[in-house]
Amino acid sequence: MRVALKLAYFGTNFSGFQYQPDRRTVEGELFRAFEKLGIDPKKANYKCAGRTDAGVHALSQVVALNVEKAKKILPRIINSHLPDDIVVWAWAKVGEDFNPRYATSRRYLYVMHLDGEYDVSAMRKAAKLLIGTHDFSNFTKKFGEGQNCVRTIYSIELRMNGDFLIFEIEGNAFTWNMVRCIVSALQAVGSKHRSVEWFEKMLHPEKYRERVEPAPPYGLILKDIKYSNVEFEVDDYACGVLKSKIDRIVDYYGTIYKLFSLVRPEEQ
Repeated sequence: MRVALKLAYFGTNFSGFQYQPDRRTVEGELFRAFEKLGIDPKKANYKCAGRTDAGVHALSQVVALNVEKAKKILPRIINSHLPDDIVVWAWAKVGEDFNPRYATSRRYLYVMHLDGEYDVSAMRKAAKLLIGTHDFSNFTKKFGEGQNCVRTIYSIELRMNGDFLIFEIEGNAFTWNMVRCIVSALQAVGSKHRSVEWFEKMLHPEKYRERVEPAPPYGLILKDIKYSNVEFEVDDYACGVLKSKIDRIVDYYGTIYKLFSLVRPEEQ
């Protein structure tokens, strides 16, 4: 029997998603949990939807593996063997040939703190240019010859929430650091260091080439991964645990930032 799992994780204390023998990673913690349940990931044909970099968070990463009994891998059972910063919150029975990498679409969210004057209208105008099929070579870290960077973007949204600007993007797939590089380019437009016309040129690497440094990883969240033929069963208890953890983290960091705001540098 093959099972797919949806999991969330807080990327702050991980060296990325992919397993590394000498570093703490999300996949490393998952493998330890599987082994405690008597499951060898390699023999179970373990696959993941994709890998996130160090510091990147996820609400809806997807992995799949073969198990003898679905009950063994239910969210509440596997969560008891996982650390506090990973939560499995949904699962589904899938076909024997299911590979989570082949998704219908992926949705990312990036949260930016606007600590100055930004032309959000210009940022929205530039962001709309992303919709459709483009070659994102200029928005890809370590782009190499022969690498296919053509991707299709289905939807874009930029919305304000207090001092934060939330950028949401959905596409069929993304190249390495593509979302973070797009965010950097949008910030350059918003701060008026670059124009909307420059942003449009960046979408035509056959005519114009320029490298953009990616925005910091801590603002990026893998929000959702969709499949056309998979229906996940949500574990209400696990979702409640995840929401509680998110609330605690927001309160914790909110309190820290509030404390900093109450103390002037000259008072140190």
